[in-house]
Amino acid sequence: MNTYEKLAKLLGVAQITDDFRGSPDLEIGEWHTADSYDVHVMTNDPRNIQFDYDVFYYTPSFNQIIDRIKELQDEDAIVYVSDFETYLPEYEVQDYIDEHEEDLLEQLNVENYDN
Repeated sequence: MNTYEKLAKLLGVAQITDDFRGSPDLEIGEWHTADSYDVHVMTNDPRNIQFDYDVFYYTPSFNQIIDRIKELQDEDAIVYVSDFETYLPEYEVQDYIDEHEEDLLEQLNVENYDN
C-alpha cells in the first residue's frame, strides 16, 4: 500500500489520485483565469464553483486540503489532485500518517477482520 492509499484509508475515501478521468467527488488543482492569473480550486462540482468556498488565491494549506477531503465522508469517494507535490507533498502526507498511525492500524485490522 503506497502513501496515498494509506492516506485515503485514513480519511475514509476510496482513492486519492493524480490520474483520473471522469467526475471525481473532489477536484483539487490550479486553474487559469481569462486574464492570465492562476488560482487554486478545491471543488466538488467544477461546473458550479462556489467562489467564496472553492477558490484560493494562494495554494491551500495541507490542513485545509485534509479537512476538505474529510468532509466527503464517503468510502466510495474519488479525490483528484492535479499535482501531489503542490497540494499533498509526500513528506507532509507521511507525517500525517505517522501522527495517525494508530487510527490507520485500527482501520486496517477491521478491514482484515471483515474479509
